[in-house]
Amino acid sequence: MPVTTLLRRMLNRSNTEPNLADAYLTPPVGQTPALELIPEETPTIAADNADTDVNAAQDANAQDMDALAIIASRGVIGEAPLPSPPDFSDSSSMDEDKMPMGDVLVGEKDAIEDLTNLEEDQIGETESQAQVQAHAVAQDRLPRNAGFMRSFSNVVCIIIGTGCLQIPYAFAKTGWIGVVIVVLSAFIGGYTGVLTIRCLYYRSGERLHSFPQIGYAAFGRWGQWATQFFNYLYSLGTTCLYIILSGQFIYQLVSTLGVTVTQKVWMILVTIIIWIPVAILKEMSEAAIMAIFGLLASVVVIIVASVMSITNPYTTMFPAEAAPAHDIAIGIGIPVALSSIVFSYSGSVVYPHVEASMKKPKQWPNVVYTAMGFCAVCYLLIGVAGYWAYGDLVVSPVLDSIPAGAPATASKILITLHVMIAAPIMLLSFYLEVEKMWDITPERLGKKREFTVRLVYRSVVVGVVCAISLAIPYFSDFLGLISSIACVTMYAILPIICYLKLYGHRIAPWYEKIWMVVVLVIGCVASIWGSVDAIKSLIRDTKG
Repeated sequence: MPVTTLLRRMLNRSNTEPNLADAYLTPPVGQTPALELIPEETPTIAADNADTDVNAAQDANAQDMDALAIIASRGVIGEAPLPSPPDFSDSSSMDEDKMPMGDVLVGEKDAIEDLTNLEEDQIGETESQAQVQAHAVAQDRLPRNAGFMRSFSNVVCIIIGTGCLQIPYAFAKTGWIGVVIVVLSAFIGGYTGVLTIRCLYYRSGERLHSFPQIGYAAFGRWGQWATQFFNYLYSLGTTCLYIILSGQFIYQLVSTLGVTVTQKVWMILVTIIIWIPVAILKEMSEAAIMAIFGLLASVVVIIVASVMSITNPYTTMFPAEAAPAHDIAIGIGIPVALSSIVFSYSGSVVYPHVEASMKKPKQWPNVVYTAMGFCAVCYLLIGVAGYWAYGDLVVSPVLDSIPAGAPATASKILITLHVMIAAPIMLLSFYLEVEKMWDITPERLGKKREFTVRLVYRSVVVGVVCAISLAIPYFSDFLGLISSIACVTMYAILPIICYLKLYGHRIAPWYEKIWMVVVLVIGCVASIWGSVDAIKSLIRDTKG
């Protein structure tokens, strides 16, 4: 309430004016009084006590300042009668009469100023909280301006990556039935991608924002921790794969030039290059040009590897040796290969962010199924070509199977650049969640301290990732382990069980329930069997 209004009510109100305090005893519906109502026994300055002298009013005002403040906050200020006008002809009477009045007005003015300052502080605090909340909402929500093609491109850019280099090797473990597994995995990825977005909208009028929030909504803290564990394992494990693959390719490229630096040294140098942006920059987002570069690099590598495999099969490269074997189906290798193929379709952890930017969210099923179909075509191209050309002798990554030359060198350079750019972005999701969880912000720590804390813990994480990569420098085995534990769980298991928990089993028809059971069985078998096989392979390769 403005100060002038309070003064006018205090000084100019007549005794016949109705007392508004009774009207505030029962606030309007939907409103809450700013302060507690004054108890009946609380003394107040009576408005109709005209015989009370100025000194008594002054004492009452001094004793009951809190009560006066409470009444003033409601716009009802009891006023004591003003003293008689002083006799200006007598300086002594003027001083005697003026001072009490001044004391009363000064006390009331102080109370009004205190109330005004309190009100301004509360308003300022409320505005600050509103700004913080608005900033948080702006950070969590993306503008919905992406059309079908842009959303499709985002999903494809996320999915297609280094996993494509593993597809021919997966075919070598399964035989030609790997074609069915690639197509089946695409259907599973599209279906679970749709379920993931449905889980975001399980509560009417509200949308969740991330996979850990889905886990929390379905299973509480345990669900949140489980999704965070697999999410972090996927992010950090994939970064390890990028470091291993980059160091391997750089070593192969420079060794032909006579450089004798070992592969582990190149892995350390790659880690340093990755560390620079993640340690210095607070936030990074993959720009559109980088997404396009990643997509084009992967497509170019797939085309080059496929063409080189078809034009340079194993029998042409080594005519004196026996031709490689080709099998229709290898049952024991299907679960292991399935986990590797699933890694090539992984991207469920970022689906909520892609859908949040769509102009027409109802088009999400079409987007995710179309993206999965496009990726399946690319994977079938490189998988069939690589397995046909090199059979059971194909290695992972497939670029090590094709003949050396300009095409293979260019492909390795493109993949190396892509993964060195993608690694910091992959780590960013882990960093941002940790900083949000532990409230590592300039507002709480200050700019210098926040930068120091962020620099230290990000550097430690990069160092741990580098140490793991140096200890397990086997791309194929490590990829199989990460795929089996993290990717299969996030890809095929968690979306279904979270969906059933949030919506109930009655939400789906019987045939869809059968499909859910099939997907869960495939996911569990691939996760367990693939993990065991990957661990055995790591032990075998570590022992030489």
